[in-house]
Amino acid sequence: MKLNFTHVNTSKTSKKTLFLITSTLFLFSFFNYTIIAQTPVERYGRLQVNGSHVTAENGDKISLAGMSLFWSNAGDGGDFYNSQTVNHLADDWQSPIIRAALGVKEAWDGGNGYIDNTAAQKAKIRTVIDAAIAKGVYVIIDWHTHAAEVYKDEAVAFFTEMAELYGSNDHVIYEIYNEPINQSWNDVKNYAQEVIAGIRSKDPDNLIIVGSPTWSQDVDQAAANPITGDPNLAYTLHFYANTHKQELRNKALAAMNSGIAIFVTEWGTTDASGNGGYNPQESQVWIDFMIQNNISYVNWTVSHKNEDSCVVSPNQGLQGLLNGSLTTSGTFIRNHILSRAQTLSTDDFVIGSEKLSLQQNPVKNILSINSSTIIDDITVFDMNGRSVLSRDVNQDNPQIDITTLTTGKYILQVNGNNSSATTKFIKI
Repeated sequence: MKLNFTHVNTSKTSKKTLFLITSTLFLFSFFNYTIIAQTPVERYGRLQVNGSHVTAENGDKISLAGMSLFWSNAGDGGDFYNSQTVNHLADDWQSPIIRAALGVKEAWDGGNGYIDNTAAQKAKIRTVIDAAIAKGVYVIIDWHTHAAEVYKDEAVAFFTEMAELYGSNDHVIYEIYNEPINQSWNDVKNYAQEVIAGIRSKDPDNLIIVGSPTWSQDVDQAAANPITGDPNLAYTLHFYANTHKQELRNKALAAMNSGIAIFVTEWGTTDASGNGGYNPQESQVWIDFMIQNNISYVNWTVSHKNEDSCVVSPNQGLQGLLNGSLTTSGTFIRNHILSRAQTLSTDDFVIGSEKLSLQQNPVKNILSINSSTIIDDITVFDMNGRSVLSRDVNQDNPQIDITTLTTGKYILQVNGNNSSATTKFIKI
């Protein structure tokens, strides 16, 4: 399409005409952009530890919300270890992170764990890793056991192999000890140092995450005696919202204030058992805490086991996930991850040289735009590109009443300073 302009004046009438033209061009460019939109990994790059935070590669603080698969050695979780699951979570849930929980060896696994059935388990994990890389999302390779030091040699060999195969991909994160239970921090630290050395022999810079004693809750012990010599090392914190409350949040803050970075690689909306005690109110308290403190977090779990922490309805399998047959917790988590993805996936929201921001997102009734420059007017489009709200503003820091809009996702276009900016928001 070629547009010829022989003359542009600044009369009120021509401004309206120009607005219609620029709006049309914006919609064309926006929907063209959605075809080639950045993946999470393209947007944030190789995740880095900067002080007490895991950040984007450029140092920006982030809080990503994702999903963990169930034990790979469990019959009621293993059927989700395929590309369809990863693709669905990345596309339908917009989850930027998938955690592959490699079941190492358990008394209940019937010989299906990695130690007894190495080839099959490795194939499951590699299927998920390959699919995540293809979708442009992060993948956590998790050594999912409560006794990792017992299998230290196997862990070193496994992670060294994974680092050699995948270390050149920014997508890959190594979680080398899921949940120590009664082990001392020295036991965990000694184990971790050997596994880290194996990884770093092949991959010098991808993020590594280490567990801590008492089900990965004693991050204060790690903070008091951290592993040194590796600049891209973080520590996991695990919690279940109906069991672990302010005391554990205080412990996490104290550990961060001591200088270590935390990544929540497993959390649930229920009791610590994973079954019973579904508590959306306490879950939201934790979610707010993690967002406010720029901590990324991964929910447990993608499974159809008859437990309240599982997101797929009991016995529905992969088709239950694909068809949206979700538990109450699953619906809560999917809605939350979708809202976080929309908030984090906004394009640069800039007029002239000034970056604008929304005071809140999602928004209930008043859309507040933080801007020290004068905004001339705003237009809100629905996700089909239809204009649903337009206002002349002529002020900085405007507040727009959006109570007439229905709940859903929208695109905000702001005009001012002879330029235009767009971002996404959610009306709740």
